[in-house]
Amino acid sequence: MDDLEFRKRAYANPNDQSAEFLAASNASPERTQLLKQLQALDKRVTAAANSVVVPEGLAARLKSIDSNVVAIKANKTGFKRYIAIAASLVVAVGLALSPGLFSPRPSAADLQFHDDVLGHVYKEISRFDLTRDDVSFTQINNVLEREAGGHFRDNERIKQLHIKFANGCRIASNGRGAHIVLDGSKGAISVMVVHSSPVSTTFDVKDTRFVGKIIPFGKGNLIIVGEKDEPLEAYESMIAEAFEWSI
Repeated sequence: MDDLEFRKRAYANPNDQSAEFLAASNASPERTQLLKQLQALDKRVTAAANSVVVPEGLAARLKSIDSNVVAIKANKTGFKRYIAIAASLVVAVGLALSPGLFSPRPSAADLQFHDDVLGHVYKEISRFDLTRDDVSFTQINNVLEREAGGHFRDNERIKQLHIKFANGCRIASNGRGAHIVLDGSKGAISVMVVHSSPVSTTFDVKDTRFVGKIIPFGKGNLIIVGEKDEPLEAYESMIAEAFEWSI
């Protein structure tokens, strides 16, 4: 079972006990960690649902709303089913108002794009010569404008970065993109700006070597990937603040 298939099944059912799925989970520490995180989230959601207490008198209030619309059967089973539906609505509202309790799961297309991003980074590694001279700010903006349809504002923090590589990037099959590489504290940091929206929700990039993030970003996506333990958040915020799409 490859990584894409494993993640699809893990997100669909983190408590899958089939021998094939468990063997795939144990194949790498990253898969095991992902599965533990999804199982923990599943437990939190289940606990939240089970903790909802039906308020005293709710049955009578629901019955009095509109007897012509709310047709409550006289038998207890039917009535309890209606109460359960009302309680489920309460849970749904509670989950929506609880930041961090639930976030959209990446789709199969998102997960495929995740793999495409890592594949592109590995493919380009040989071109990441961090010993070469920095690319000029003007050259970087020329590439960003031509390939992605945007540019960096005149920003001193960006100018102080040691950007060693800037070129077009066809990571997204349905749109243009630019790939720049800068010298981070742990090695090369890849920053890709894609002028389309392959993904609509932020999620992490991760394998045995690299970590990063794919982020919805105005007219497209911002992708940042670096070696493990690289403090990418600082670079992410700096680039997000300095970049602007062309009108």
